[in-house]
Formats: sequence, C-alpha cells, structure tokens
Amino acid sequence: MEDKANILILGTSGAGKSTLINTVIGKEVAKVGTGKHVTEKMEPYESEELNFRLIDSRGFEYNFFNTKKAVFDMKSWMKDGLKNDKPRIHMLWFCVDATSKRFTKQTIQTMEAVKKEWKEVPIVVVLTKSFFLGEDEDNIKMVNETFEKFAKKTGRPIAVMPVLAAAPKDENISSRGIEELIEVTVANLDNAVKISEEAVKKYELKCKGMKAQALIIGATTTAAVVGAIPIDFPDAIILTPLETTLITGISKIYKLDQNDDNMKQIISHIVEAGTVSIVAKTAINQLKLIPGIANIAADVLNAIVAGAIVLGIGEASTIIMEKAYLGEIDAENLDWIDKIVEGSMGKTVLKITNAIAAQSGKINISDLLKAILKNDSNVEKKA
Repeated sequence: MEDKANILILGTSGAGKSTLINTVIGKEVAKVGTGKHVTEKMEPYESEELNFRLIDSRGFEYNFFNTKKAVFDMKSWMKDGLKNDKPRIHMLWFCVDATSKRFTKQTIQTMEAVKKEWKEVPIVVVLTKSFFLGEDEDNIKMVNETFEKFAKKTGRPIAVMPVLAAAPKDENISSRGIEELIEVTVANLDNAVKISEEAVKKYELKCKGMKAQALIIGATTTAAVVGAIPIDFPDAIILTPLETTLITGISKIYKLDQNDDNMKQIISHIVEAGTVSIVAKTAINQLKLIPGIANIAADVLNAIVAGAIVLGIGEASTIIMEKAYLGEIDAENLDWIDKIVEGSMGKTVLKITNAIAAQSGKINISDLLKAILKNDSNVEKKA
C-alpha cells in the first residue's frame, strides 16, 4: 500500500469526515451518519485519480469510551506504520465542524495523543460544513489562535481549509473547497513523505536505544556483583569479557558487522578506553573523591567502581554504534572514541555522586544501583 501517500482523517464525531471522503474519492465509499460516529474501525479508501489514500477513523468526543478507543486505534496505526507493520501515515486531515464555532484545548490534546510517536506529521485543518464564505476568516482565525495557545507539542497546521463537501438539499448553496484542499495536499506530499522517512529513522533509533539500555542495565548489575570480589578493577581480567560482550551486543542491536575490520578496531578501542586508559583511571579517581565514599566498605567501593566502568562503557558504546549505524564515524582516526567514553564516564560519576548524596551516608549498593539505573530508564522514556 506504499505506492501512494496515506492521509489519516481524524476529528470529532459528526464533523463530516465520511462525507468529505466520499466527495474527494468521487463515490460513496464511507458510511455517512448524522451527529454520531458511524466509523467503527480504521478504513482506507482510494481513487485511481489521486496520488494519496484517505484513511477514515472513529470520531472522538462522542463519549469517553469512544474517544479512548479512537485514540488507541489511531496511535496504534501510526506507531505500526513507523515499524512498517501498516501503511505509514504521511499527513493528517484534522476535521473541525465550522458550524460548531468551537475548537477546544481537549480536542487539540486528543490529536496530540494520536500523533505522540510522530510529532512532526504535517496537519491540514479542514473546516467542514463551511456554508458561508463570510464566516471563513473568523473560523480560520479561531483555529490558528487555538493552535497558538494550546498546541505546544504540535505547532501550526500547514493550512486551514474551509470546505463544504456536500451542499444541503433544497438550499441555494454550492459545495466548495474540495479542489483547493486537494491542491494544498498534493503540493505538500513530497515534503510530508520526506518527513515521514526521518520519523521512521528517529523511531528506529529510539527502539534500538531502549534495547541497548536494557543490555547496559543487565551488564552493570552483573559488573557490580563481580566487583564485590577484591581484585584490581582497572586491569580486571574478569570484567573484560563482560565489557566486550556488552559492546558486541550493542553493535548487533544496530545491525553492525562485528567481523568488519573497522568494527573490530572500534570495539577494541572502546574496551581499552574504558578500562586501562587515562580516561578510565581519571573516572575511578573521581569516584574515590566523592564525599562520604571513603567511609564505605572496600567490597562496596569495588562494586561501585566496576558498575561505573561498565555503565560508562555501555552508554558510550550506544552513542558510538548509533554514529556507525548512521555512517557518521571516522574509521581512520579513533581518537573521537576517547572523547565519547570520557564524556560518558563523567556523566556516570555525576550520577553516582548524586545517588550517594541522596542516600545520606547510608550507602547500600543495591539501592544505589537501582537509583542510578532507574534514572537512566526515565531519561530513555522521555527521549
């Protein structure tokens, strides 16, 4: 179904979405009702004459359950489109009943919930049931002011189009605005498709980052357990296989070839930078200077150091592998890896410093790890 761009039609119940679809497609394909929802599921419609497809949706604001169901269906479709499980949505037609004279904060928030995974999707606001030309200016102003006031996550629509899809019977009024709506849509489709490609890449990176974070959490916890054994961690033979496995695992998440010579060098350089380099030793010394840490038991200190090294390496590896995945690395000069590892180690030391301060001198390694890793998980969810 990706031979054409896909436009999701959404809006309040009774806004005239189905009538609009039938008029644009040129035949009666969508079921039409009056003042209530008649669309029970997401439904695609197309015409040979158009280079885009319209996808109808259940109207919201009819009742609480209906709104929740509508938002869930549309969110799922848009999210699955980013994963190529369903046709990708390239644009939204947001239908607003011009006769209602209202465009609320709640309506905006419902729309934003629908497009949560893809905030940049272009929006055309379609003012349906625009019977009178003389009201267009005020209605367009109403929409723009509402977006300006409440659509902080959405931004402005690319167009606000007054449309009368079907003139009422026995009335001296003509339908209007359909050709202009199609023209605006077609003129913006190429850019919409380009934006959608960027959204897919962003979503893929988000998913890969979450998978990498799960690996890092597991490896950091393991390292802390191993760290309780009194050995010299900067040169610890036991930790090196764990670090290498973590880095290799992250490279697999980003679908990078571990047998490639450049990738072998990168993995080796990350391990070296995170264990025996000046960067690692500086981070360890910084950890030992944290107020109150000198009073804790040696096994707890070793566990903190081990966990910090692996956590720093894991987060640096995620940054490095993402750059490799995007083709942004310089394989000839690997000094940039040291800077990334140094930055990650510095952030790790800061996280541990804050976590120790929050424990008010009563340092428990299990609680400390939970605090640090929970903070990492929350950051990932917000990203």
